[in-house]
Amino acid sequence: MNIKSIYYLLTGSRSFCIYIVFTLSAIYYVSQAGLNPLQLVLVGTIMECTVLLLEIPTGLVADLWGRKKSLVLGTFIIGAAHILEGSFPSFWAIAVGAALWGVGWTFISGAEQAWIADELENKELDHVFLKGAQYSSLGSFIGILVSVLLAALLSVRIAILIAGALLIVIAIIASFAVPETKFVRATRVDTTVYQSMGRAIKGGFSQIKGNSVLIGLAAITLLIGLASEGFDRLWGAHFIEGFQLNEEQAIYWFGAFFAIAFLLNIFVLKVVEAFVKERYAQALLVLNSLLVITMLIFAFSGSFLLAVVLYWVIASLREANYPLTSVMINKRLQSEGRATALSMYGQLDALGQVAGGPLVGLIALYTSIGGGIAASSLLILPTLYFLWRMRKIAISS
Repeated sequence: MNIKSIYYLLTGSRSFCIYIVFTLSAIYYVSQAGLNPLQLVLVGTIMECTVLLLEIPTGLVADLWGRKKSLVLGTFIIGAAHILEGSFPSFWAIAVGAALWGVGWTFISGAEQAWIADELENKELDHVFLKGAQYSSLGSFIGILVSVLLAALLSVRIAILIAGALLIVIAIIASFAVPETKFVRATRVDTTVYQSMGRAIKGGFSQIKGNSVLIGLAAITLLIGLASEGFDRLWGAHFIEGFQLNEEQAIYWFGAFFAIAFLLNIFVLKVVEAFVKERYAQALLVLNSLLVITMLIFAFSGSFLLAVVLYWVIASLREANYPLTSVMINKRLQSEGRATALSMYGQLDALGQVAGGPLVGLIALYTSIGGGIAASSLLILPTLYFLWRMRKIAISS
């Protein structure tokens, strides 16, 4: 199996397991664990605070001791987190599980991109990242279908436990099957680990600071983070409360929401791969302009069918952001310190989500759920300025 196939299989299988949980987690938190709205928000805040605090340290693990070790460890921890939250349907177990999930994700974030970029020596990254996103979407789609099946035949709780166990199995297999041959350690033998860590952080920061496009992408990452957490926590409530879906209806409708969204994601990414070529800033400008408009309409839609269609459009537009920005960032980073620099972007995203989630939540609390979603859409608006300035810059520059 070649390196690209291993990358596609790894990302697709992990997405399969994670989306078994994601499809059912909101229902599990409310119906079985009995979390109130404040606790639901706190779960997300705990996760993002963990990501914010640990993105740089775990990025250093990847740069100092290997990207493979980092992504294997991260996958194992995420599996353990899902087993914990599925074993004990209580706020504290779910909160600890959320913290562990954040820890696990920071080990994967940056490390996986850096690993495949190193192994391919920066060749065909645009194709590989877009293709990887397609396989991830396919794995997620199958995971959504399986989650509904498991929940119907067994229970929501057992489905979460099964997904956690599968992630641990994937981590064990990856520890043997994933090769790492092009890793350049971000250290020298005549320095201490702490000096190496300091150099890696300084090197990652200097790469970003010295490039106007990377600075603009850092600002965009922060702004998208500000907008994303509020929408992620409120869109389900918009359907459940706004259109009075009961628990049984929610299981099947949420399965349909995620399933159709990921089919559309695959289609949108195919279109992007075929027609965008190197005009990624222009594509992001168009996609995010459409995202602002569709989120605003979704926020105040009184029609269930219109809201469903708009959700699918929003999900597809948001999914396309990640691989496009990843290509633009990775093309401008050097191998040494790459994972640390990428982790800095992950930290900016987490900072945005930690700040934006409570802000949007307060707006929703004192206005309406639709008002909170509208606020999330407005937080995306400044990204259009940065993308407008980048629109003439080619990806290879």
